[in-house]
Amino acid sequence: MSGLIESATAILGASEKRLEVAARNVANVSTPGYKRSSGFSQILASARVGDTVPDIVERKDFMQGKLISSKNPLDLAVNGDGFFQVRAGDQLLYTRQGQFQLAENGAVVSSQGYVLQQAGGGDLVLDNAAVTILDDGAVLDDGRPVARIGLSAPAAGATLTALGESHFAAGGTMEEVADPSIRQGMLESSNVAMGDEMVTMMAAMRQAESGARLVQVYDELMGRALTTLGGAR
Repeated sequence: MSGLIESATAILGASEKRLEVAARNVANVSTPGYKRSSGFSQILASARVGDTVPDIVERKDFMQGKLISSKNPLDLAVNGDGFFQVRAGDQLLYTRQGQFQLAENGAVVSSQGYVLQQAGGGDLVLDNAAVTILDDGAVLDDGRPVARIGLSAPAAGATLTALGESHFAAGGTMEEVADPSIRQGMLESSNVAMGDEMVTMMAAMRQAESGARLVQVYDELMGRALTTLGGAR
């Protein structure tokens, strides 16, 4: 009967983690560039009775979010493939959260203070925020080209690991997108669908209920066994 309680523990643990991920998705429904997490149901379905709860790796859904106009000239949205490259200290990160502003030193930075990188590398520094950014990432100041913003995508075999809400660290080589598409004065919204997250939460709650019923059955069986053993003396 030990397998019964282990199975219940696995179900309860997986349902709890699914609820945690769904709650995080809901909390970031308004975060620009946020990509929803998923993937718990497949791992739970592959578990066998008696297995311990496996470490569950969250899978990111990189589906394009809707583009929303903001009128801010340094708000940028990726239309299609690719990520902005930003510098956080000595580390390069990748994001589709395109809310940027001009720092005192002229660097174009995110709300976290990460510096937007140019195509080919190097901080993007401007004299003013009144620039025109073309779809291919070219930055024009009074009609004069001054820089170009590139987009990066994982090369074959490379992976992206989520760091915080909307930033990723690259595991492997990142390649520059050959034909980038950037929209100035727009932001990409989160790709979280509230209806989907509510369905996920309800499914996780039903799984938790089934796990609780297994625990109840285990308790009843143990009670009967103890009663039988006690009566046999």
